[in-house]
Amino acid sequence: MKKTLFCALVLGSSLFAEDETPVFAGTLLTYISENAEPGHLIYQPVLFVTGFYGVYNKHWKEKDRKTIGQVDLNTTLETGITKNFDISVIFDGFYNRYRGRGTVLYGDTEVDLGWQISRDKKDSWVPDARLLVGEIFPTGKFQHLDPEKGGSDISGAGSYVTVVVGVIQKIFYVWPNHPCNFNLNLIYFWPTKVKVSGLNVYGNGEGTASPGNHFIADLGLEYKFDKYWGAGTDFRYEHQGKSSFKRGGLPSSEIFSLAPSLEYNFSENLTLAWGAWFSVAGRNSLAFASGVVNLYCNF
Repeated sequence: MKKTLFCALVLGSSLFAEDETPVFAGTLLTYISENAEPGHLIYQPVLFVTGFYGVYNKHWKEKDRKTIGQVDLNTTLETGITKNFDISVIFDGFYNRYRGRGTVLYGDTEVDLGWQISRDKKDSWVPDARLLVGEIFPTGKFQHLDPEKGGSDISGAGSYVTVVVGVIQKIFYVWPNHPCNFNLNLIYFWPTKVKVSGLNVYGNGEGTASPGNHFIADLGLEYKFDKYWGAGTDFRYEHQGKSSFKRGGLPSSEIFSLAPSLEYNFSENLTLAWGAWFSVAGRNSLAFASGVVNLYCNF
């Protein structure tokens, strides 16, 4: 029975016509490679259920810590302005739990403008290429923290952050009925200085903190079993620069993580993906494991 089911998935119950373009809505963590069309709205909620169970020290060694549980609903709304330009807004809401105490929080808010540089052309090397430039607004909690909550009442960085995202995606037809998709995201964050007081993200006391720049590289790979079913994996690297503050500060940090997933395309405008996201190595960062559900809707 297991062998029969496996063969059905691999061979595919519904194969692609020669001139048909497969639907790839992206892996769990990557940005969409195409702008929203004018008159259309993309609604994309992503649910993360996470346990922060350990910490990586400066020597890349993992140590246990009291677990922080987190439920995070990250929602993107995106609509087209012209054929090649669109705008998106990203909201974040959290429920964190630590030592039996729960906290409901709202995160920072991001607004991005997207420019479609090129669109994937079959039988050529031309990819989808997209550039996003945006700003993150400090609507989350970052200061006057409760020392009894172990950092579980943090939901933002307190800084205005300029974001630049490069997205390059290409579909390959090495196996014509089972195409593969490569989606590379390069993301850079430039935060401003932030005035803080009390116990805060950067230390304790009143003063001005200088957050470090942040870089993310994410390679998302997808494979189609047939028209409807697919599998993917994100290979993700993050580097956070050193943040300075007269009464504390944060060292630079790095983390490597993986996010394998399955996806089902109900139609070209509706895709559900689900899977896991977990750290595999890090330095001065938290070890974590998440269950993730990603819904893509294009109205």
